[in-house]
Amino acid sequence: MKNILLINLLLFLSFTISSQTFNTSLNNQNSQFQKIIKDVTYFKVDQSTEIDGSRYYYKKPQEAVINLIDGYQPIRMKANYNIIDETIEVESDEKILNIKPGKVNFIAFKDANFIVFQGNFYKEITKNSNFSLIRAVILKTIEPEYKVGIVEKPNLRFKRDDEIYIQHGEKKRMIKISKKSIILLFDNSKASQIKKFIKSNKISIRKDVDLKLLFDNFKNDLKDIR
Repeated sequence: MKNILLINLLLFLSFTISSQTFNTSLNNQNSQFQKIIKDVTYFKVDQSTEIDGSRYYYKKPQEAVINLIDGYQPIRMKANYNIIDETIEVESDEKILNIKPGKVNFIAFKDANFIVFQGNFYKEITKNSNFSLIRAVILKTIEPEYKVGIVEKPNLRFKRDDEIYIQHGEKKRMIKISKKSIILLFDNSKASQIKKFIKSNKISIRKDVDLKLLFDNFKNDLKDIR
């Protein structure tokens, strides 16, 4: 009986020590995580103008892997892209924080990567050794017409007004989103082949997935960026 009591006591002490060690490790991890968050984010009071519709890229925050610089390991947390403020937002301790562009390499969502170029966030469409194709996700605000004194001033409306760039090194060049303009970006000798490729693959130049397909297939035929 004494042996059984002794064994139970030893098991209890072992479990207690193990639990304390686990809790200490967990607290250290949480402390380190909060230190990283403090270093790579900033708090900004929301002073955005009221608009009709969502100001975010996603309807609700999505799981993302935030790849950091300065030797930090990537962190996983829910994030969203605020199109109005042109920043990546995360939530920590029930506060909305903004990611500092200078602290990250890129942020990977399930269906999109956002990279940092010259201090701004861009959605990456495709990337290879020759160039990157990137999208500036932009909302253009529109003030509806109304009669002063008769109706209340309505909220601003908005529409997407994105810009697409070819980026290489420290250079970027905005491109016009039309079939003719995109074909002219490539070597003249490839024009006929590209036209056939667009037609046979039913390429829509408004869709990132189709732009990626086109530029990936003709990545060695792009004219120099000027």
